[in-house]
Amino acid sequence: STRDVADVILPIGALPEIDASLTNLDGREQSARAGGKLPGEAREGWRVLRALGGDMALAGFDFTDLAGLRASLAPVSVTVAASAQPVVAGEGLEVASTAAIYRTDAVVRRAPALQSHPLNNAPRIVLNAEDAARLQLQEGQMAKVGTDAGKATLPVVIDARVAAGSVWIESGHGATAPLGAARVTVVAA
Repeated sequence: STRDVADVILPIGALPEIDASLTNLDGREQSARAGGKLPGEAREGWRVLRALGGDMALAGFDFTDLAGLRASLAPVSVTVAASAQPVVAGEGLEVASTAAIYRTDAVVRRAPALQSHPLNNAPRIVLNAEDAARLQLQEGQMAKVGTDAGKATLPVVIDARVAAGSVWIESGHGATAPLGAARVTVVAA
């Protein structure tokens, strides 16, 4: 849970609930319009940041609406990278990471029906039978998974659809967040 690791949680609404300006990975500015109402005490991000900046008497927080904020922003040139750096081969298993369905989007995380859907799996490490046998791991056993970024202890799932030399780990879970997307070492817990 975010509450377990956060020092501060700002009451900012999710993207489908707010008017917003975004810069995509190609450096293009995009605008979003609210498609729903904000839940509870949530507010648009610019309103929350304006309130914080005003309370802290910081310069640049005197706008009163989103149009005023947009007008005060200077354009920023973004250099788009051609591709991510490849992972250097070495010890461990290559991580095939996907975003956990129904877990990473702030709106669908609030939908009880989607949270109980069969595709919404608990955090786990999935590897093929050959790698599991080599690492002396069995289905359902707990394994310690580690990268330079962090460590996690996850249950093992064996699946022939995962390529030899790799593991599938879904992101979007608190338990898998410390791992990042590098090569991992896996040992029995």
